[in-house]
Amino acid sequence: MDTDRNLLFGVLALQADLIDTNQFVDACSLWAARKGVPLANLLVEHGWILQADKDHLEYLLERKLSKHGGDAKASLAAVADDVKRSLAALGDAEIDRSLADLPRPNDPMAVTVDHVPEPRERYTLTRLHATGGIGRVWLAHDNDLGRSVALKELRPERADNAALWNRFLKEARITGQLEHPGIVPVYELARRPDNGQPFYTMRFVKGRTLSEASRAFHQKRASGHADSLEFLALLNAFVTVCNTVAYAHARGVLHRDLKGQNVILGDFGEVVVLDWGLAKLVSRPEQEADTPSIVLDQDGSGEVDLTQHGQAIGTPAYMAPEQAAGRLDQIDVRTDIYGLGAILYEILTGQPPFAGSDTRDVLRKVQEDEPTPPRQLNLEVPPALEAACLRALAKLPANRYAGATGLAQEVQTWQEVQRRHAEEALRESEALYHSLVETLPLNVWRKDLDSRFTFANQRFCEAAGKSLDQVIGTTDFDFYPAELAEKYRRDDQWVMTTGHPFEATEQHVRPTGEKLHVRVVKTLTRDSRGEIAGTQGIFWDITELKRAEVALEQVTAELARAQEQLKTLAALP
Repeated sequence: MDTDRNLLFGVLALQADLIDTNQFVDACSLWAARKGVPLANLLVEHGWILQADKDHLEYLLERKLSKHGGDAKASLAAVADDVKRSLAALGDAEIDRSLADLPRPNDPMAVTVDHVPEPRERYTLTRLHATGGIGRVWLAHDNDLGRSVALKELRPERADNAALWNRFLKEARITGQLEHPGIVPVYELARRPDNGQPFYTMRFVKGRTLSEASRAFHQKRASGHADSLEFLALLNAFVTVCNTVAYAHARGVLHRDLKGQNVILGDFGEVVVLDWGLAKLVSRPEQEADTPSIVLDQDGSGEVDLTQHGQAIGTPAYMAPEQAAGRLDQIDVRTDIYGLGAILYEILTGQPPFAGSDTRDVLRKVQEDEPTPPRQLNLEVPPALEAACLRALAKLPANRYAGATGLAQEVQTWQEVQRRHAEEALRESEALYHSLVETLPLNVWRKDLDSRFTFANQRFCEAAGKSLDQVIGTTDFDFYPAELAEKYRRDDQWVMTTGHPFEATEQHVRPTGEKLHVRVVKTLTRDSRGEIAGTQGIFWDITELKRAEVALEQVTAELARAQEQLKTLAALP
């Protein structure tokens, strides 16, 4: 009964247009995990309805229950079939029971909850993954091959729109013919057996969007915890996106909706450009004539652009000026270059090039205003990358890069310059280090976690009677008596375990057997990630000092005895 009441409350909010279908399903998913909290409270908690809305809906709920003798199922039976399928896909036993017990609608041809999750012979829907403007994507199970796939279909309320149907088929066929590692492979394009509506399946890529990764990096940067390697990883992903788009252009395809949300960074290094729903076929440069073109000639759909002149297509914050103005005749490869520039802008700053109070305000800014230079938002932005980004975002298409490869090469050139600078700085640093340690009158060495030598200065090598090549990779056991070598190993382990420096004056035996007194200092070494990498140390010969100290002690003792003798003599009569 509690499940029925909670579902009925959500249905009433849905019917009152206070929430949409996605919010209803999401709220039910949250409630399935927190059943001690009423669904009404969760809707208020997430800001989807107001407290006043909740009070009004609870009043209506009581009226409905009173009208039907306290039975919520009579009202639940009116829930749309697509909503029932979404709820059933949540996999909650109580929700499934409530849905399964609903009375059947009068229409014998209608889909009932007994068919949820709806078997499509080969695919079983698992959960709703994402919903877009015209379609939605399910995580589904491929029963034939025993694998998880992404299944995309039209949203039920859009399924009767012929233009959107054609656009959906066009997207599936374009995506299916773009065979590139940066484009998700399409497995099958088919129609549902019950109503003939199209769907297609493709590889399901687990990961996060490039927008999410960019925002996460800049949040760390703002708190002072940014890792430069993360920034380089974002740039590497961007170069992959550029190369993927360059491939699509070579096949005569424009994406027209490039943005960080349409790029997935997989958990295992994949970089995939998604959502080719606004893709358009165009003529290709003559030098790419040998590359096969995308062909759309099934079901009479042909190569029809499903947009009208004067209509803005795409996502406003990432949209090129010619798109924002609806000048479809001016859209070409350089329109996608602008989209790539917008993605790069987000990587550099953590936000899109433009924002506004509403869509109309954003579209106006895209056409009239210049984007704020990235370095004004983030002083750490390299000037070369800022210049590349702003060139890609030029208002006039002629001022942008001619192709995606050119933009990718610009970023790669900066990366290569940085790599060379880093290598040169490393070489200089190592040269200075070696110059320093070779001039010190000390024995200097480094060891790894297993106490194997990774470096030794010339003075150490001379004391050991070995060349540097003969020292590297060896341990103290290769030079000294086993008892002494074991002591040195224990000292290394103590430093790595406690993190404290080790200092001592101790006896040392040269490989020749000569015994010395030495002063030893050992400390930790860490790698670039701050992890313990081993130990480093110095020692110097203090044998002469020890001998001098012994001689001084002897002289002092002799002097003391002489003074005592003088006192004795002085006391004689």
